[in-house]
Amino acid sequence: MVQGLLAVGNGQAACGFSVVWAAGAAGAAGAGDAFAAGAFAAFLAAGFLAAFLAAGFLAAGFLATAAFFAGAFLAAAFFAGAAFLAATFFAGAFLAATFFAGAFLAAAFFAGAFLAGAFLAGAFLAATFLAGAFFAGAAFFAGAFLAATFFAGAAFFAAGDFAVAIIFSLIDLQRALHACWTARSDPWCWV
Repeated sequence: MVQGLLAVGNGQAACGFSVVWAAGAAGAAGAGDAFAAGAFAAFLAAGFLAAFLAAGFLAAGFLATAAFFAGAFLAAAFFAGAAFLAATFFAGAFLAATFFAGAFLAAAFFAGAFLAGAFLAGAFLAATFLAGAFFAGAAFFAGAFLAATFFAGAAFFAAGDFAVAIIFSLIDLQRALHACWTARSDPWCWV
């Protein structure tokens, strides 16, 4: 027994070698089949992987497109919100300007009302002054009239007194002359 093998003859060795070759060929054929099956399985796996990767790529493209449109929508919403806020701000500024214009007009109205009141007060004081001047003039002319009346009455009474005095003087003169004419004792009528 050589190296643990049985000693065989040449024929047996050739037969054994043929068997080994046949077994090797069968094994090789089985290995080829196995290789082909493995290659087919690898091809199928590669196809599934490619399909999976293509589906993932398409899903990633869809997600990227959806993200892009979502970003565009959010940007549009942001710009719409910014435009709305700007419009609101300018509307508020317009309303504030309107309010301040109204306050200015109200202040102008109250200033005008105050000036009108001051004008009417001045007109009232002027009317009061003119009424006072009228009454003072009326009182002055009434006083002048009364003074003239007084002086006219005094002159009338003085004239009456003077007339009475002249009458009495004339009567005395007449009596004296009559006495003088009747009594010739005093030629110059001294008595």
